[in-house]
Amino acid sequence: MRTLQVIPSIARLCAAVVVSAGTLACSSLPDPDTAVFSPLEYEAGMQVSYNPETEYLNPILPGFYPDPSICRKGGDYYLVTSTFGYYPGLPVWHSTDLIHWELTGHALSRYSQMPMEDQPIRMGVFAPQISYNPGNGLFYIINTIVGGHGNFFVTTEDPTAGNWSDPVLLPDVLGIDPSILFDNDGKAYIVSSVGLAEVGMEPLYDNGDNAIAMLEFDWRHGKTTGERKLLAIHGVEPEKQPIWLEGPHLYHIGDKYFLMCAEGGTAQDHSEVIFESDRPDGGFRPCAINPILTQRDLPVERENLINCTGHAGLVQSEAGNWYAVFLGVEPYEGDYYFNTGRQTFLLPISWTDGQPVILPQGKPVPKVVPLNDDLKALAEANTIKGFDGYRPGPLWDKNGLADFAMFIRRPVRADGSSDFDFARDRKTGPFYRIDEHGDLVLDLKPVSARSLGNPSAICERVTAKMFSAHTRVSFRPETNDDGTSSRAGLLLYQNHLQQMEFVKILDSHGEPVLRLTQIRKGLPEKVFDIGLNSREADSPVYLMVETLTPSEYAFSYSFDGKTYIRVGEALDGKVLSTLEEGNFQGAMIGIYASSVE
Repeated sequence: MRTLQVIPSIARLCAAVVVSAGTLACSSLPDPDTAVFSPLEYEAGMQVSYNPETEYLNPILPGFYPDPSICRKGGDYYLVTSTFGYYPGLPVWHSTDLIHWELTGHALSRYSQMPMEDQPIRMGVFAPQISYNPGNGLFYIINTIVGGHGNFFVTTEDPTAGNWSDPVLLPDVLGIDPSILFDNDGKAYIVSSVGLAEVGMEPLYDNGDNAIAMLEFDWRHGKTTGERKLLAIHGVEPEKQPIWLEGPHLYHIGDKYFLMCAEGGTAQDHSEVIFESDRPDGGFRPCAINPILTQRDLPVERENLINCTGHAGLVQSEAGNWYAVFLGVEPYEGDYYFNTGRQTFLLPISWTDGQPVILPQGKPVPKVVPLNDDLKALAEANTIKGFDGYRPGPLWDKNGLADFAMFIRRPVRADGSSDFDFARDRKTGPFYRIDEHGDLVLDLKPVSARSLGNPSAICERVTAKMFSAHTRVSFRPETNDDGTSSRAGLLLYQNHLQQMEFVKILDSHGEPVLRLTQIRKGLPEKVFDIGLNSREADSPVYLMVETLTPSEYAFSYSFDGKTYIRVGEALDGKVLSTLEEGNFQGAMIGIYASSVE
């Protein structure tokens, strides 16, 4: 049996910090225009026991990995998820057993691939779909950049090697959440979710009355063709006024075509529904069993609560078994307070009365799932260790940034210019470089994390309800002409209005302090200052955050890496929740430096 521990002790974390301190702990502070950080170490856990030889643990990708799509070629599975306004966009995962996933890179890793204006982080890269075209041997990811160039696709011969193409625009594909079916006869079809007004129809109701539109796709020339057709309108039961029919996927299974969609929005009423037809271009009718996945009818007071499930993708194994990946959330209070965002789950599907069912209605999504014979056979042949989202390792090392590192919007220099390529520029970027000790030198930019710009920040996902993280920063703050101060330290980020900062800064009298700030709706709600004497002000400082409960975030500091001192009171973790701002993304934690407030 394997048990994932809740959280490491402060003593063990402190020891790790001491080992990583290197020579910098005794060195002088860097130039005021930079801050120097030791590698950010993050560790999380859940008190869940399971036997990896006979079971697997949901979610298979913990943390902010929403809207999963999956495909297979031979014995290799590939999965992609949304990233919204974060960069790089669209992480691409590879597996041979559906349980252990390795991050192979990102489909949108070049600055030029994500043309979009600075805007709220909830905008940007929505709901991708990955598929394989046997006609030309290429993998396709089709996607929407909301607030950018709309619908497009990129291709590669080998997702494990990356090398995704520049975007090919699809101006005639309306709406969001496009996906492609490469059919058995060489034809292909693109379906997407559209508002009825977009296609010249009168909605039955004001909010969320959607339809699924289809165009033929001429993959040989990379463009759509023919007349737009509507495959489903309003939802499974229009008389009940269902909302947000979206995330469509078209499948040709046996002699039937199945149109599978999310319905009900991605909150508590989320579900997955399915239609069937004898042809791909129309005649779709709801299947007899709907929804094929939902948790909305279950009591909140249940063990290992998983909620808001939907937005699924199907894949068939070589042995002929079918599986679904889908998003879900794990609230820590009520049915919708969560900080980890929408995560990726996996379940085997069953066929009932000629249609797929992910989970019978009324059954909870299991946290621990027994391996069926197919998954056991895949596991025995598997050689991929997989990514551990609970213990991912340092955010960077002397070789460069980790694969899972994220930037808030497209990274640019202070003057706004960039030719950044995440796959290429791991050691040196527009506002950072990694030195010979493995420490990261972060340039200060006049961009605040509370703005809609690209701040000097490098982050990773919060992956569990309980976690801890620490780093060491060497920094000399300065006062600006307007009386504000530069700053550098830890950042916990939900969006530009909801954050926590734990930074070294100068107070209003020009005195050095460590400042802990809780920011809600764009305003400092709680501020705690710790004054520094001259010796402390001239020394590197260790910064740590740990959860006392899923909604209590405690911050501590140390100058020797051994004795940590708590700052103020625990901050309200709900500041980082999806619920407070109604956004789609999960919380991030990272390092941050800015020359402005």
